[in-house]
Amino acid sequence: MRIRTVLAALAASGGAAAAIVTAVPAATAQPVAAALSSRGAVIDHVAFEHLPGGLGQSSNFRYRFNRVDFTARVWESRSSDGWRVDLDIDVMRGSRLSSGAALHDWFIGYEQRASHPHYLPVRVHGHPGWLCPDQLFWLMRPGLAVSVQIDGTRWPTWSVVRTAKAAHLRR
Repeated sequence: MRIRTVLAALAASGGAAAAIVTAVPAATAQPVAAALSSRGAVIDHVAFEHLPGGLGQSSNFRYRFNRVDFTARVWESRSSDGWRVDLDIDVMRGSRLSSGAALHDWFIGYEQRASHPHYLPVRVHGHPGWLCPDQLFWLMRPGLAVSVQIDGTRWPTWSVVRTAKAAHLRR
């Protein structure tokens, strides 16, 4: 499905999913160094040439869950009651991410989102992906997947799409 069609469908449904933070147990989360440029970010050899404006401070993590290796960067802003996640980008690597269907089934179970958003199928650079109002995840190639999730109360869905469309593998 074309991303513009999906954006129109999401807008028509009036759904705006609440932002979610993927909890990482402190014992398994390890800070990692990652390249950062003025225009975007590089996370585990995936370049994001566009990031939404107004992001807060970033932290980097590396962890493993259910035979999938994660390299993540999370941007957070201070709020009246602590911190809130602005943007969470996860680069995932593992043999279980062998196809679009395998990624979808595994990732939906991994996320365990309380709001149970409805994901619509999309294509990102010709590869299978799924979009909801605040998140887009897709298979870059067998064994490599990416998730981009944004605070949907502060940025619109097109910010997620623009960030994902500006992503490419960099060696």
